[in-house]
Amino acid sequence: MDLQTFVAMAQIVSALAVTLTLIAVIVSLRQNTRSQKALVVDSLAAAITSINVPAMESPFLGSALSKATVDWASANREERIVAHYFLFSLFKLLENAWYQQKAGILDQAHWLGWEILLRKYYHAEGVRRVWWPSRRHAYSPEFQKYLAGTQPPQDLSNLGEIFDGSSIESKK
Repeated sequence: MDLQTFVAMAQIVSALAVTLTLIAVIVSLRQNTRSQKALVVDSLAAAITSINVPAMESPFLGSALSKATVDWASANREERIVAHYFLFSLFKLLENAWYQQKAGILDQAHWLGWEILLRKYYHAEGVRRVWWPSRRHAYSPEFQKYLAGTQPPQDLSNLGEIFDGSSIESKK
């Protein structure tokens, strides 16, 4: 084997090694991307759980939200305080989910449920007329613009209907 043949063989082996390395990097990046997306879904689920656990421990939060979202003035001062802190946390979480979806990290199938919930709370009378106008500046201008362009979901009951069972029976 002469020197030129040896050099040619070395270049072929080197090119194969580079190709295999690139393939390994691509596979690794895809696996990492899938892991990161799963982590986002998991962290959003953990965050909503941490918001909802107090509501499960005390029905007062559910009652406060039920009143304040429909008509802010119908809730008493304590109910409005509780509703405010829940809504603030929920909208921050939903803004995060919106951002993750916009960045392509949260896939459309997962975003759909968050988006319907977001539109339901955003378009609730008590939120739209009183709470949101006084708190919207705590959220990014892009998120505010996105919300302003949404429509209320048609097929989602309000909390009072769920808690009281008032329209659930009539829909059967």
